[in-house]
Amino acid sequence: MGLITNLQSVHQSNNSEKLKIAVVKAANEDVLKSIKRGIEEGIIEPVLIDDESKLKVLMKQLTIDLEKVEIIDQADDKKAAEKGVELARNKKVDALMKGFIGTGNILRPVVNKETGIRSSALLSHVAVIFVPKLNRFVAITDGGMVVEPDKEQLKTIVEHGIEVMKSIDVKKPKAAILSASENVMSKSNASVWSSELTEEMQSDDYIVEGPISLDLSLIPDIAEEKNYSGKIQGDADIIVTPDIVSGNSLSKSLTLFGGAEMAGLIIGATVPIILTSRASSSDEKYASILLAQHVMNQKQNG
Repeated sequence: MGLITNLQSVHQSNNSEKLKIAVVKAANEDVLKSIKRGIEEGIIEPVLIDDESKLKVLMKQLTIDLEKVEIIDQADDKKAAEKGVELARNKKVDALMKGFIGTGNILRPVVNKETGIRSSALLSHVAVIFVPKLNRFVAITDGGMVVEPDKEQLKTIVEHGIEVMKSIDVKKPKAAILSASENVMSKSNASVWSSELTEEMQSDDYIVEGPISLDLSLIPDIAEEKNYSGKIQGDADIIVTPDIVSGNSLSKSLTLFGGAEMAGLIIGATVPIILTSRASSSDEKYASILLAQHVMNQKQNG
């Protein structure tokens, strides 16, 4: 079973409600394929924002029922993004989705101090990956938003990762703050901060541990072989990377070379923001829709 199948099984067990989703600049084949699948599976109510004539041509080609969608005729990137955020701010939709539009263009109105929809001081990206070798979900954060987090930002990134993993039924998520070694390296701020956060973020609801290497985080046999004594024994649910380069590289390495499948969200706004590459497949976009549904369901139901 892959990422989509496993996310669907969580959906079925949680009886998740339909996701009302605003898709900004939706006139793209892969975007609409993911929307079509969501409609057919009965999990979304989409609002498509883009040039209406382009949308209708593509929807006809893909045999998408016009009666199942709402269309807002707005081709301009800036105005389309502002409209999507307005719908979220007014609680007309439960999620935003990035269509064929640049990341900066969709996030600019999200973070607007007067009309935006931030719920946190920091927006961060959480990638949920189904790793075949491990046969389970692993979240990697942050490989898409925060370039080089300071200690407070690192803490928020951990919290956002925990929020996402709890939404897919990981009862007590284990977050590993990644380093080259399990020993604190005094010349690495991230290594020092991860050690401090391990002490400061103790909870009955989750486990945070660092610094810790990737092999000890994910491979139980290696943790046993190295006699590692930490609370994480190769069973981390969340890999928190010290910077965007390592997070992005780890995610892409797993998907490009390891046969893994990925879903991606921005967390820290009043609604989850589905953010995938414009070149990502319709499957990745659909998986991200499923993930957003779980996150929003948790927000609404606690």
